[in-house]
Amino acid sequence: MILRILWVIVLSGIFSTNISAQLVNIEKSRKEAKPGFQGYIDLNLMLTQNTRQIFETGTTAHVQYHQERHTVLLLNNISFMRVEGDNLINNGFQHLRYNYTLGEGFATAEVFTQHQYNSIRLLQRRFLLGGGPRFKILENKNLGIYIAPLVMYEHELLNDDDKTRSDRFKGDLYVSGTFALDERINFSHTTYYQPDFARFSEYRISSETGLEMKFNDSFSFLVTYNLAYDSFPPLDIPNLFYSLKNGIKYSF
Repeated sequence: MILRILWVIVLSGIFSTNISAQLVNIEKSRKEAKPGFQGYIDLNLMLTQNTRQIFETGTTAHVQYHQERHTVLLLNNISFMRVEGDNLINNGFQHLRYNYTLGEGFATAEVFTQHQYNSIRLLQRRFLLGGGPRFKILENKNLGIYIAPLVMYEHELLNDDDKTRSDRFKGDLYVSGTFALDERINFSHTTYYQPDFARFSEYRISSETGLEMKFNDSFSFLVTYNLAYDSFPPLDIPNLFYSLKNGIKYSF
């Protein structure tokens, strides 16, 4: 039975990706701008049997295509946890992003769309459509710093008692950085800030810090810390969420 579950998860990993934060960190999914297709697959699996049986799985896969000044990034996400037959976590997203490199590569123009759901946060669906510039502040062999002041339209439907629906324009500012200690150890950090243009007291902040240690060109060990804050979450939902995860990444 366990082998069968593992086989299903490996297959589903080709089409899905794991996430717990409410904001989606796209920066960690970018690959070096090499011509053609690139991608990677993450796999997380936990099965615990003590006083209760707990099953949790998360898989990550993304495909990037790059040709001259054009880059297309496609992501798909599923995260799932079941405790003795009850689903405690069921969330995911689909994300499509297009980048066009401007001038000598100091900046790119981005457009993106995304669909997301998260049962634990009462998010039945969220649809995003946005874009803007992304600037390279610093980039060399060991260090990279980038900033992007984007704008987006957000449609959101909550699974609360009132079936709350909202349609609004928001900012999508993010700052990201990477630091390579050597050829096998890499640190990364990204912080997103998404204010509501009509009411700046309503905003979301998401931060992710990661450590990647490469075994070889294909396999790596990952440690990731996520923190997400929502100034106005749905009723009875906490403002702050955080998680610490580890797993294996396969790159191609």
